[in-house]
Amino acid sequence: METNLLKQLVMASGTSGDEQEIREILYKELVSHADEITFDGLGSFIARKGSRGPKVAIIGHMDEVGFIVKHISQDGFISFDTVGSWWNQSMLNHRVEIRTQTGKVAGIIGSIAPHALSEADKARPMEHDAMFIDIGADSAEMVAEMGVAVGDFVCPEPNFTNLTPDRILGKALDNRAGCALVAELFKRCDNDEITLYAVATVQEEVGLRGAQTSAEAIKPDIAIVVDTMVAGDTPGFDTIKFPLKLGAGAALAIFDKRYIPHQKLKQSLVDTAKLIGEPLQFCTMKTGATDGGRYNVMGGGRPVVAFCLPTRYLHANSSMISKADYDSLATLIGQFLTEYNAQKHETICKYI
Repeated sequence: METNLLKQLVMASGTSGDEQEIREILYKELVSHADEITFDGLGSFIARKGSRGPKVAIIGHMDEVGFIVKHISQDGFISFDTVGSWWNQSMLNHRVEIRTQTGKVAGIIGSIAPHALSEADKARPMEHDAMFIDIGADSAEMVAEMGVAVGDFVCPEPNFTNLTPDRILGKALDNRAGCALVAELFKRCDNDEITLYAVATVQEEVGLRGAQTSAEAIKPDIAIVVDTMVAGDTPGFDTIKFPLKLGAGAALAIFDKRYIPHQKLKQSLVDTAKLIGEPLQFCTMKTGATDGGRYNVMGGGRPVVAFCLPTRYLHANSSMISKADYDSLATLIGQFLTEYNAQKHETICKYI
């Protein structure tokens, strides 16, 4: 794991629709390794290496769940909408960062203190409409002077910590971890029998939008998606529904509501994992989807497989991954990319 790259990506702001800082980091990281860097019409980042053989895309989404400013009250409090999926109780009293036209402004998601709540109110989850962002201003004019305007994007306050030699805690590991891994794979891959694309998509958290536009722009022959998925190894989980564990290997997604992996491509990667001794977990996701759910159907479709890093505390201000899982997945996909060629591609794509 290139920890410095991951930390740069995690500490940057990148709410869906506002991914510019992530684009800039990836461009600087890969410009000297790519034959070409382009962007689709929505702003997804596309780096290409090589120009012959099957076109292989490795994909991670660059956006994160966050918020958007929708109203500023006369006394300086900010109302907001969520961008992407949040659980209300994961938002309360967390520090946030507003990205304005002139810089970044710190704030906190506030609510009524427990002292002012009845016992019945305390037992109920706080409604989103009762929350607000406080940046310390005491008027709408002061908010404007601080540079904040309706339409500005908001993300959790950036944070990144190495908790142990194996565990990383940080903002937006969904899916900056996937972006970092895709970038590492792109730099390491040395196979002139394929055309390799490293893709960081925009707006995954609001409907896989960048996956659709980038798939149309590239029209790859196969696609490997790298994302995150819920780890069920903390108290309170149904481990049949959520079987993934940190440190037990990356997960191969065998089903979600918009994707089923291509069976020959899946089996080829499973066989590679067994051959090189890398662990694999398997998971399903009925209430969510990855970018595989667009890459599998756009432009006539193609073989697609999605891998996920088991992750604790998804869609919150901080989440947690295992370095061992990350490195194992990098080794597995790296080996597959090194060995891929036209003959293997023909075998995978042959239906009859």
